[in-house]
Amino acid sequence: MRRLATLLLIVVLAMLAGCASAPKDDFGAQRQAIIETALGQLGRPYRYGGRDPSGFDCSGLVQFSYAEAGVIVPRDTKSQRDFGKTIELDQARPGDLLFYRFERGNGLHVGLYIGDGRMVHAPASGKQVSLVAVEAPEWKKRYVETVRLLR
Repeated sequence: MRRLATLLLIVVLAMLAGCASAPKDDFGAQRQAIIETALGQLGRPYRYGGRDPSGFDCSGLVQFSYAEAGVIVPRDTKSQRDFGKTIELDQARPGDLLFYRFERGNGLHVGLYIGDGRMVHAPASGKQVSLVAVEAPEWKKRYVETVRLLR
């Protein structure tokens, strides 16, 4: 039994050592926290101007998810778009913002990329926070750009 405990301790220490050697500038843990927060809001109602679990609009969901991970971002979609660095969609990593245009004029919609070609977003009045495939035709034709807030 003692031998098993020693072996288990060695395995745990090796795993911890592997984690300690990961690059510190990767923001991996922060990105994970942002995504976990956003996914935790699935099913919450859309509410115009909403920025907490009682209801979200698209930019409110982004702001809330980032704030829960300790990152302060602007409140509205235009400011969120301007706050980060534009990247190509095929370079998107979890936590990056995807912007879409549904209305004529300057109206933008934002979603949080979660990986695997999907994003979480607060769609519109009468709907709930949900997941969508970014390659779906209704999203591809409205795509504007991808923005990275965490460098």
